[in-house]
Amino acid sequence: MPAQPNPPPRQPRFRLPRRARTPWQAPRARTLFTRPAASPQRVLLQRIYLVAGLCVLAFADRDGLRDANRKVLGIVDLMYFTMVTVATVGYGDIVPVTARARLIDAFFIVPIRIVIWFVFLGTAYQFVIQRVIEEFRMKRLQKQLNDHVVICGYGLSGSVAVRELLESGFAAESIVVIDPQQAALEAATALGVAGLLGDPSREDLLQQAQVRLAKAVIIAVADDAIAILLTLTVRSIAPQTKIVARIQEQTYQRQLRQAGADVIVSSTKIGGLLLADAVDSDYIVPFINDLLSTRGRVNLLEREATTQEVGRWSNALPGAVVVGLVRAGRVLSFYEDEPCQIEAGDLLMVIQSSRHPGEAAAAC
Repeated sequence: MPAQPNPPPRQPRFRLPRRARTPWQAPRARTLFTRPAASPQRVLLQRIYLVAGLCVLAFADRDGLRDANRKVLGIVDLMYFTMVTVATVGYGDIVPVTARARLIDAFFIVPIRIVIWFVFLGTAYQFVIQRVIEEFRMKRLQKQLNDHVVICGYGLSGSVAVRELLESGFAAESIVVIDPQQAALEAATALGVAGLLGDPSREDLLQQAQVRLAKAVIIAVADDAIAILLTLTVRSIAPQTKIVARIQEQTYQRQLRQAGADVIVSSTKIGGLLLADAVDSDYIVPFINDLLSTRGRVNLLEREATTQEVGRWSNALPGAVVVGLVRAGRVLSFYEDEPCQIEAGDLLMVIQSSRHPGEAAAAC
């Protein structure tokens, strides 16, 4: 029997590659905003039109309604029946008598009634109740604000400042954040602080934040030009309040100083200096970060001399290193001036451990 030829190899069937199943993700939030928000008057007018339209729809099945005398109803009677039905009054003088009219009343009129009541309640809350509640809460907040801190701008710098203030011992009730972004205020109020929505350079918002009674105002907006304008506005309202402003460009430092800023922090310059120091050192930058943070093991403090420290030499203070001493407005530094005896009323700039002295001794 002759050998049969081998069958040709089967060609693999072409298959489309299977798409990998991607995990479910929540829908993305709206990213494009082209139309401005509607005014309260326009929203109220739209809701009035909606209620009127729903009432017109409730005029259905005129022939299935009868009054007490069993006569056919006119337009005025239908308007009357619609209003007492929507208002859930129901005097019973006009009733549905056919099965169709009763089904319409059960499955069509009742949902319309619920929607209209939701519209009424939502409008009352949005335009009346919410405003009254906000005014009451604002007045109560303003009564509590005294010697507080106002943060203008809750970006990266502002959020870090708020957390540092809270960790250093400031009460959350004594911090007020002003920012035009609602998401930023939601993140700030989650920490327990109060928030005001709007442009920080608006004078009415600054007045509501009681900047005149504030201990300090921190300006942490992203634009240096806005920071200058905001400093001028705050200084015109609160001549005695301390203003701490953050800038990015050193060229604006003179204008910011002339606008009335007491302390100017250049985040770009400080960051550049730390980057340069990190090239030839391994421990300076971590030590400085530890020194400036409240959570660090060592703190740089500015405080008045205690009664136990009066009479001691500035270079022999137990448990602390005095790097500067302010006396009668003059700054005495350890690197330029000779050690001196501490006097009452001196302001000390000291580096000291954040741990208890007993803990520090045990660690050694």
